[in-house]
Amino acid sequence: MRMLDVEREQGVWNLQLYLSPKEAADLHKHLGRLLCDPEANEHEHVFAKDVSREISFSIVTAQKLESEGYTELERKIFDEELGS
Repeated sequence: MRMLDVEREQGVWNLQLYLSPKEAADLHKHLGRLLCDPEANEHEHVFAKDVSREISFSIVTAQKLESEGYTELERKIFDEELGS
């Protein structure tokens, strides 16, 4: 699992996530879609009801980490977390 705080440009190691039933259902639905083709260069979002907060997520695989589908910041943080 890799978590990124984009605003602070740093990895996140501990996160508590509180979802409404609708948000949890959206997360489940979108994860199911992404799992149909884990190597696809796609991501999804779940938004809070008032759209003030969002979760962006994708399926990470070794092959995708080597591709150009990740930003420079993501590669830097993920490499640090993996000890590369």
